[in-house]
Amino acid sequence: MSTVAICKLKEVRAELILRGTSFNAFCLEHGFVRQAVTFALTGKRSGPRSQDLAKRFLAKVRETA
Repeated sequence: MSTVAICKLKEVRAELILRGTSFNAFCLEHGFVRQAVTFALTGKRSGPRSQDLAKRFLAKVRETA
């Protein structure tokens, strides 16, 4: 797991907390599996489906800003 990936996950969590929600609540509300998103963002899973999941999740976070 790279330091950059961990920072990305922490930044996303911090952004969601600033909005008054949690990472888990955001995932549930928008139909994402928290564990899958965590693995995709941290690079634990780095296949094409995980990369797509990470892109879709980050796009949804930006979209709902």
